[in-house]
Amino acid sequence: MAIFSVIAFSALAIAIVTFLLAVIGRPRFYWISAISIYVFSFMAGFSIGQLTVGLTFIPLALAIGFSSGRINRRAHTYWFAGVGALIGIVAVVFVDDYWTFWPFWLFSW
Repeated sequence: MAIFSVIAFSALAIAIVTFLLAVIGRPRFYWISAISIYVFSFMAGFSIGQLTVGLTFIPLALAIGFSSGRINRRAHTYWFAGVGALIGIVAVVFVDDYWTFWPFWLFSW
């Protein structure tokens, strides 16, 4: 089962690197960062994965904001990151784990 650890930590490394690349001026990398954090959260399972799934929504909100052209100023970036953090907190605290990782549960049967 060491392969799952390799996949999980590789996804975490990709998420960190792509998030940093997106912050320094390449906003398309927010999409890759969001997907990588989500994969890491699923692979980390029921330990830290339940907490890190909320982090998925920050780069996801930023990716949606940049892709739709809604982010033009630094204040817009903060607003989208705040909305993503708020959605992430709600997802971690109030949403059942089955629905949080729903697309991946289809593959786990």
